[in-house]
Amino acid sequence: MEQKLRVTGEKGDDSLVLFGQDEAMLRSGILFILMQAFCLTVYAEGSSPQRQFMEQFQSSRLSFPDEKAPILMDASGRYPFLLNILFQNVLSWVPTGEPAPMMTPGCVPDVWAERLQDPRVRDSVLLQGALVQKYLQDCRTEVTTGSTGGVVNMTRMLTMKYDPQEHPFLRRVVVNLPGNIKLKGILGLKGDRKRRPMVIVRLGIFSNIEDFKPERAWMMMLFEQSPFNVLFLENMTSGDFVQNNSQFSFGGYDEGIQNILVAQLLKNPQEPISNIVESVHVFGVSLGGHGVLFSSLLNETNSAKASPLIQSFMALCPVVNLQETMQNLTQGGIFSAFVDIWSRQRLKGLDEKLSGLSQYDNFSYLKKAISEITRTYTGGLSYISSIRLPAGMKDGQDFWAENNFWKYYKNVKQPVLIFATKMDPAVPFELNSGLLQNKILKVDSKNIRVVEFPEGYHCTLPIPYDWKVLTSLFQSYILSHSPHFQLETKSLTLDLGEEEWGSFAAGADVLKVQVSEPDSDESFVKIEIVARNKTGEEKSMSLSLPLSDFDFRFYSPELTDSETEMIRRWANQNLKVEILPGKKSPQLKVSWAIAR
Repeated sequence: MEQKLRVTGEKGDDSLVLFGQDEAMLRSGILFILMQAFCLTVYAEGSSPQRQFMEQFQSSRLSFPDEKAPILMDASGRYPFLLNILFQNVLSWVPTGEPAPMMTPGCVPDVWAERLQDPRVRDSVLLQGALVQKYLQDCRTEVTTGSTGGVVNMTRMLTMKYDPQEHPFLRRVVVNLPGNIKLKGILGLKGDRKRRPMVIVRLGIFSNIEDFKPERAWMMMLFEQSPFNVLFLENMTSGDFVQNNSQFSFGGYDEGIQNILVAQLLKNPQEPISNIVESVHVFGVSLGGHGVLFSSLLNETNSAKASPLIQSFMALCPVVNLQETMQNLTQGGIFSAFVDIWSRQRLKGLDEKLSGLSQYDNFSYLKKAISEITRTYTGGLSYISSIRLPAGMKDGQDFWAENNFWKYYKNVKQPVLIFATKMDPAVPFELNSGLLQNKILKVDSKNIRVVEFPEGYHCTLPIPYDWKVLTSLFQSYILSHSPHFQLETKSLTLDLGEEEWGSFAAGADVLKVQVSEPDSDESFVKIEIVARNKTGEEKSMSLSLPLSDFDFRFYSPELTDSETEMIRRWANQNLKVEILPGKKSPQLKVSWAIAR
């Protein structure tokens, strides 16, 4: 028999009653039901309410192509058909974001996340980086999963089940940049008009937004599980960029300029999207990280004195030394041969843009492509005079010189945090992040810090490390540099009953919280809670929480698979469950934070 539970708010308001399984749908929240009824009417007229919401932010510079537009229809993905079948059907898995059970108090990720936001720490990325490094060292056995094999790490990263094109909260966009450059992206919005941090994510080598696979974890962590909106942007080495643009380049110089132009667009008062942007942050992966590092330098010369254009930068296993890294990829051997074959598959059509690429020796496609790009380079593809370069630096035709910007890297004020692994065959640590960590590459800036992760290969951190730990670190770092963004805490306090829980609850802790995906027509999410007391006895209960109180606005009358998976990940990351003593009986407190 299900127990009826009284819910009180933070101020003792007992106007909301929460029921067990038998009556979970009886009072789901009047506002939420009315909203769904409204959405049913709009949806019946043939236009998606979620799409209508997002299209209000369209402009000449940020466009939402029709789903049948050639720029979308001709880009169904660049992975081979059989490989897609293997990744999406045979080996696919769904990340739930479920944390490790019962971490010791000193290793709970929420504790370290709060420390990152401490005013005594957040103003120095050196201190923040040192704090993360200490966490990884002190809690290594608890924050790691034991999955250390390189093949397993890479396979698991590539086979996460996710369908960004069918996700109601995501929409493909095209950013129109100077030089007639079309940059494809995916915009993720929470569905409300709250001013939130906007995170620009630059994908890694060859990655496009049609079938990006290695970076799916970052969409889940930074958008679905965090209070941020996001804009994922393709890498310039993606096959889609090759197809949609007459000019071609790659590397941090061009992508860094693009990042600045996109940030300016997002904060331009004449752009509709600026109305929901509280601050801009840039997050880069692998080759995309090289552009993030250069944009951190450009940020100083392209920001107003009173307000930085971009508030923070984060790079995962980034390219630091572009020329030597590219040489390492093409120097020969089995790994280089694999990279070359992969490059030909991912860059189909590049030979039509680079006439000199029509002929090349066996396993030298990528080497010849790089040679032709550097030989024909005429300067930044989207460079315009309004972009102010550092003193002494000029837009020029020397590709490698433009991408070796470290001699100009001085007095960068906004924080730059780098996460890297020593085991990295694609972007070798000693050629890249290690140069900064070991001060071989000397930079005149105190606001850049490398955190070395002892486990993992390249950018596969979500596999060898606890998912919630990583999400908490990313989320807390960005929040610590979002000065005007505030969260509000919602909490529900349940009287457990003295007769049933009184003696058990003394000294009891929450052992596990199991979140179930809601059915498509449900307006609640169900959670199962298991508690354990000092004697080792366990007791469980279930309750339901209204989706209307979560950090998303659901427009459609029924939830899609993408939304139910998102809800589960969000709840696993953000719900905090505690057993507390009460005046008459023990209480269960469930709390979570949403954007104010």
